[in-house]
Amino acid sequence: MNYKFVECLLEHEKNDAKTLLLENGLSVDDYVDTTIGIYDEHKMVATGSLYKNVIKMIAVDSSYKSSNLTDIIMTHLIQILSEKKINKYFLFTTPQSKLYFLNYHFSFIYENQDIVMLENSFEPIDEKLHSIKSRLNLRPGRTASIVMNCNPVTLGHLYLIETCAKENDQVIIFLVEEDLSIFPFKTRYNLLKASTRHLKNVSIVPSTPYIISSATFPTYFLKELSDASRIYMDLDIHIFQTYFMEIFGINYRYVGTEPFDETTNTYNETMERLLKDRLIKVERYEKDDKIISASLIRKLAKEKKFEELKQYVPQPTYKFLKSAKGKALFLNE
Repeated sequence: MNYKFVECLLEHEKNDAKTLLLENGLSVDDYVDTTIGIYDEHKMVATGSLYKNVIKMIAVDSSYKSSNLTDIIMTHLIQILSEKKINKYFLFTTPQSKLYFLNYHFSFIYENQDIVMLENSFEPIDEKLHSIKSRLNLRPGRTASIVMNCNPVTLGHLYLIETCAKENDQVIIFLVEEDLSIFPFKTRYNLLKASTRHLKNVSIVPSTPYIISSATFPTYFLKELSDASRIYMDLDIHIFQTYFMEIFGINYRYVGTEPFDETTNTYNETMERLLKDRLIKVERYEKDDKIISASLIRKLAKEKKFEELKQYVPQPTYKFLKSAKGKALFLNE
């Protein structure tokens, strides 16, 4: 057969891909950078998509299951990733299709009733986490962890960290590595390092692509609450529980309460359901009856109200926000 290979840019091509997914009983995910399709005459018979380093939404028309189209789609998507010099990538599929892709040199990370997450063989999760652990001087004792974005570091973040450090022998902070925030990872890392210099039992490491990333939790950065985001929350927390807590010997995960943001609050509730008594919730830090949040600091920085924000952030954050580099981050906001 003479198949036609297209990148789905036109609206009718995108609709053809959605129709094929729905016919295969698959959900349509809006988090997509690239969608490709294979046509037989005027009928789309196979499709697959990419979102950053994630392969997803692969479907083949039921009449063409024996035509090797899944292999063709996969080869093309992996080629796109290779051209972008992306060595590490993931694949989402259904529990029913898991075995096929495991035979395609992917390895298993996590599965729930809705999705299966697989990864390619380059630096798999166990290897990645053990490599990070080997660089830490972990000692016997009660180990706690915090996963945070720090966009930027506030006194609220510092209060949570200090509380955690007082109650535990050692603390590992997994700083969200993905650069989908106003403040780049390197800046957030340096500010957090400087702000916690007085806490000798605190270590800061990158969160890796396995927690709160565009792979495990793309809706986090959009603060969108939906059925998809609930599935990703379940995935993200299960990965943390199964791999991070086990490999790093983590006894507890600390989190601040969330009185405003519905998505973050639902994430906290999901953690509470899954981690149970291994989750420690700390009341959010308040100053002058005002709850301190990173969004408040960004707002004040954008408005150049530096004297007001000075009372809500550690000194390193204040100095950075007043610097030329700090001010430049808000020029296009």
